[in-house]
Amino acid sequence: MEDSMVYIAVCEDEPEHQEKIRVFLKNYSAINGYDFEIAFFSTAADFWAHYQLGAFNIIFLDIYLEEGNGIEIGKELRNRGEDCQMVFITSSRDFAIEGFELSARHYIIKPIVEDKIVEALNRCLAMLAEDMKAIQIPVGKLEIALRLKDIIYVEVFNKVSVIHTTNEEIKTYLPLSQLENLLGGTPFLRCHRCSIINMNYVADYTAADFIMKNGDTVGIPRSNSVAVRQQYVDFVFSKVRGESSAKQ
Repeated sequence: MEDSMVYIAVCEDEPEHQEKIRVFLKNYSAINGYDFEIAFFSTAADFWAHYQLGAFNIIFLDIYLEEGNGIEIGKELRNRGEDCQMVFITSSRDFAIEGFELSARHYIIKPIVEDKIVEALNRCLAMLAEDMKAIQIPVGKLEIALRLKDIIYVEVFNKVSVIHTTNEEIKTYLPLSQLENLLGGTPFLRCHRCSIINMNYVADYTAADFIMKNGDTVGIPRSNSVAVRQQYVDFVFSKVRGESSAKQ
């Protein structure tokens, strides 16, 4: 994401901590070639007065604000559908589990030092770059860019590949085998000769189906049911281990 603007919000009510974070963020942007636009907020009310969905790529949240609570802000952000990168700042690990449940990217224990801010930014920016990955899909006479993270699953009907995304259905004559190559493996799983799922969007599964988060079901062939379900279970465990280590 070098050379592109990254929008950062910092909810922190102590002026000396605000100044430290400001300096560390500016140092990081200068060294690594990022362009940061940074907004500081001292209270929850101040933050919500200026907030719009998708306005910030990264949000640093002090858990113990004089007026407000960073965990409550984080919960409300997720309830509103916000998928920004969250970093919690606190004087203890008391809320580590809550931070994990909110998919926080990092957890900074005070005192705030530059190495901790650098580590948090490295993780957040790596994830933002991952989120922006896209593939080009031929649709009619046009080609459209489709973000990988927006794809829920793909299925084939009469040689037409139907791509179910978070916003719409996209139909293309691109064969499923070519789509599979473009998608590039994990988190995408070829679970049937006629379908590929994004394992991040699986809500549940049975012996015969994956139930996706949009309510659709995608069949699992009986002949390969155990192996396919095991691939999904392995993915879930590896994801949990990765997110758990990110909170240490």
